[in-house]
Amino acid sequence: MRKALLLLVVIAGFVAGCDRNEEEVDPALMGYDYYPLEIGDYRIYKVTDIRFQHNVGDTTRFQLMERVDTSFYDQTDKLNYKIIRSVRPDENSGWVEDSVFVVSKQSTKVMLTKDNTRYVKLVFPIKDGVSWLGDAYNDHKANIISRDPNKRAEYYLDKDPSIYHNKRASYTLMDKTYLNTVTVIQGYPSHDGVGLDDRKEVYAEGVGLIYKIFNRVMYTPCSIEDCVYGEKYKIHGHERHEELISHGNE
Repeated sequence: MRKALLLLVVIAGFVAGCDRNEEEVDPALMGYDYYPLEIGDYRIYKVTDIRFQHNVGDTTRFQLMERVDTSFYDQTDKLNYKIIRSVRPDENSGWVEDSVFVVSKQSTKVMLTKDNTRYVKLVFPIKDGVSWLGDAYNDHKANIISRDPNKRAEYYLDKDPSIYHNKRASYTLMDKTYLNTVTVIQGYPSHDGVGLDDRKEVYAEGVGLIYKIFNRVMYTPCSIEDCVYGEKYKIHGHERHEELISHGNE
């Protein structure tokens, strides 16, 4: 009987300890608010998209809206959100639905599924220098300009190291300054004569994604001097900028 009572006391203490640990998790310290996710949330971006072919760029400009439409539980009982993307040429035109993706915000990461491909967009807690495999759940290779075709994309959380006490860096975009942001570095610019891989996403606390750049270009072979100081010939490539215009909840 005494052993049974002792076992109950131990179990009760363990459960209480677990409850305290769960209560001690501070959403602000984890960084959950850098990816807010509620039904009705929307963000509108100004998009500049450039496709390069034989050193000639074809530029398209338009607006893009991402709206959290509905939520549902998948077969693993995880909560998912359906995001509808719509586009329009300018603010005087009507929105046309373009695509759909699904986001699952979990305690340790944000998973985004698009075209049946899953990506790890963020990991929690958000800390300087944390890295993770963004393509851990798909078979994508790193990029078209990598010297190692089997290398896979590794993402990095980056911030100005002069910012102390876990305060996030400010970021100015279109004459508006966001006080607390975090930057996810997905590709570092290179001047090795092969090409350019410049990819990053900037998230603002309480807002979400405010800026995204995707810039991958393949160059003709050149010397280091030409690549650094001269004009490089772009064989092909894709450069895209997404800048937040407005956001809110319908």
